[in-house]
Amino acid sequence: MERGEVWWAQIDEERPVVLLQGGAGPEYRAMQIVEPATPAQKLGFVLMSGEQAVDVDERRRIVEEARPDAIIGIEVFFGTEEGLAESGVVRVALPKDGRVFCTWSTAVSEESLIKRIGTLSLAKQHELDVALALAG
Repeated sequence: MERGEVWWAQIDEERPVVLLQGGAGPEYRAMQIVEPATPAQKLGFVLMSGEQAVDVDERRRIVEEARPDAIIGIEVFFGTEEGLAESGVVRVALPKDGRVFCTWSTAVSEESLIKRIGTLSLAKQHELDVALALAG
């Protein structure tokens, strides 16, 4: 099991995850890959892509233009290049005083990893690393 691998994992149901760490286990830190936010789910949020988050100037512009009460998040997109049949995202939120965010971060056992379906490119791994670092 290596950092950046994409797997089908049995959590509460079968879900795609990306491993945040590699090694021999017995458990691995992972992020669930979820559906991209719908327009209705985006209300009150400002979401940037992983590519925008990596670009310091673009990220700064988005944050500065956001309403003061907006919750700012990052969606790192995954698709067929990462082994998925349908597009998905890893979604994180930037820290904001007085807010607690769900990140879909989880620990998975080796037994819950069903099938390896892909691996992240170096560029996509960088997007994910930046998003996670910004989310704290």
